[in-house]
This record gives sequence, structure tokens and C-alpha cells, in this order.
Amino acid sequence: MSKGIYQLGGISNHSAPVVGESVFLWGGGRPNLPRAVHDSPQKRKLLSTIDRLEFRTGRWSSHVTRGTSPPLGAVGYFCTTRNNDIFFFGGYCGHDICYYNDVNSFNSLTYEWSNIIPTSDAVMKRAAGGMVCMESMGTEYLFMIGGTGSTPTTYQSQYQYIQMVSRRIRTNEQNLLNLSTRQWIIPTISGQCCPPTADFAIQKITNNKAVMFGGAVPSDDGRSDRAVNTVYTCQLESDTTIHWESVKGPVVPASVQWPVERDSHAATSIISDSPTLVMIGGEGNDNQLVNDSWLLNTSEYQWSKIVLPESVTGRQNHSLSSIMMSPDCVWLVVVGGEGAAEWKDVGRGYKQPFSKYITDPNITMLIELGKNRTILYCMYCIEGFIGDTS
Repeated sequence: MSKGIYQLGGISNHSAPVVGESVFLWGGGRPNLPRAVHDSPQKRKLLSTIDRLEFRTGRWSSHVTRGTSPPLGAVGYFCTTRNNDIFFFGGYCGHDICYYNDVNSFNSLTYEWSNIIPTSDAVMKRAAGGMVCMESMGTEYLFMIGGTGSTPTTYQSQYQYIQMVSRRIRTNEQNLLNLSTRQWIIPTISGQCCPPTADFAIQKITNNKAVMFGGAVPSDDGRSDRAVNTVYTCQLESDTTIHWESVKGPVVPASVQWPVERDSHAATSIISDSPTLVMIGGEGNDNQLVNDSWLLNTSEYQWSKIVLPESVTGRQNHSLSSIMMSPDCVWLVVVGGEGAAEWKDVGRGYKQPFSKYITDPNITMLIELGKNRTILYCMYCIEGFIGDTS
């Protein structure tokens, strides 16, 4: 590696939100994240830095943050943006069954952390769910949905909580946070809501509507996970009501293009007159990588497959970000993730899946979509430089 050039290392179970023309990357599962301890100076030092990728240069850089102490729920946190602020909710600590439910914001201009909502018993502590910023009647809300976590202090009657064999709880609990009053709201649900789900992808497509795809739901006996390929929409109809619709039932005609079941995939939305969801990778029900990529037209809810190299699609627990450089040019950025899982004996007849981090030169991949969402270029970004994979 060239002297003075920062190189991003392996990372998974993270988000890579876009603000302006930069991708920001905080926390995540990293090889040097202390997982055996709840808190330590080494852990706080690591989580007090944030990585930034500038689109126009292809360079990663690392920055020390300011303000309040950073969150400790570094793995599988919920994440979304509003203007220059990046919001983080919950996350997994890394040891035992330790989860969070605090809300923190990071200002991408000042590099300052602010704790908006401290940890409390108001909502379930969890990770591996989703969050978007929505608006109703001029008021902005953070909307949190689903995930896996510890046993909740408060059970909400309109949601489901299923205990897995790992003693963790899978849920479809939903929460609204009014960003003006900083008050929690437990919304009323109408329509056909998703079951308890984790490791799915959810993206906002309008100011008050989001689309959700795939994820892991409990099997019938609750002892294991089952990946799904359902599409749901959720819409904020008022400050207290979320309306859900299922776009796809359990059976799809053979003539219709539709992605196979998966979880631990990544998606991003391209906002235009006809919003498009881009989805890449993930793990299927056979515990193998899915190795494909798709576009979803959210006006007609039709999928179309796009061809990308396996170096891009062959991963799980990664992130996918997008930025519109011009009306006919969109950049996609795939960051990190893990390769195929290998099952290893952990004693007493039990086996657990273990995956290796994606390594250079494939940690960061840049894809250019042209007019009609065609693939123009696919490149890798390493040590601050961009190179062509073709």
C-alpha cells in the first residue's frame, strides 16, 4: 500500500449512507472490533472514527469524530439520513445477547455525535432491522421496523415476538420517532403487515412510502430461519398509522421474473419519476450465496435482472449505496460483506456458520448505471485509486 493512503479493511453488517457526494461508513463487524467486552477504551477509540469515500476521487479517508460518546451498538444497526445528518438506532454490541435501542445522530459537516434518545424500555432493543425517514403533514419521523434482539421489557399487542433457539427474539415491532418532539410513537397498523423479519432490505421511494424485500423469518417450529422473497410496501398515512401491502404472494408464475429467496442482501433506491430499487447479493435457503443482482420498477413492481461480475454479487452482509451524478448517470457503491458461510463444529454436536470478510481488491466496488439503468462500467476502488475490472 502506498504511504499516506488510507485503505479500508474488511467489514460486514454495516450501512454506508450517502450525504452529498460522499459515502460515510461507521462501525460494523470488523476484525479489530473487541467483541468479548461490553465497553473498553479500545472499543470506544475504534467507534470514535468514521470512514468517508468521496465519489469523484474514489478515495477512502478516516476521521476522528467529536461530540457525545459514539454508540456502542456497532453491528447490524438501523441507519438512515436526513439532510446532513445520519441517524443510527439500536445495534448489536458483539457479546452475548446485548442489544441497544438508543438513537444517535452524526453530523456529516461537523463530524459531531449527538445522543437524541437514550436507551430506555419504550421500544425493543434489537439489530438487523430497517429504518427510513418519513414525512406526514410537514413533520418528519424515523420509522423503525423488525429485527432480532433481546427479550423486550414491553410487549406491544399489535406485533409479534418469536423466541428463536438462540434465545434471541425475532419481531415485526414498529416504532415512530417524532424528530421535532423526540417522542416515541407506537403506530397503529393496517393492511397486510410483514411477519417477524430480520436481515431484509428496506428503502424509501417517496416522502411517506418505503418498499421492503426479502429477509429471514422464523421457520414453522421457530428453531431456524427461512429466507423469503416477498415484497411489501409500507406507507405513513398519519402520525400514528402505517399501512402495509403485500406486493407478492407466496407463488409467482414461472413466466414472471422474480428473485429467489434471500436474506443478508443489500439494496438502494434511485429516486426519480419512476423510483427504482437496486438489489445485490445475499444468502439463500441453502446457505449459499445467491450471486445475482436485480432492478425493481416500483411503479409497476416488475423485476428485471442485471448482469454484474461475481466479484460484486458474491457477498452477504454488505452495503449498497447510490448517488445520481446526472439524469442519465447513477453511481452504485458496494462495500464490504462476507463470502460464503462454512459450517464448523462448535462443540456438543452443534455447528455454526462462519464467513470470511471480503478482501481487497473487492472490498469497494463502483458500478455506473447509464440511461434506462444499463450497466456502463464496473470498477474496483482500492488504496484510493479506481481500476477497471473488464
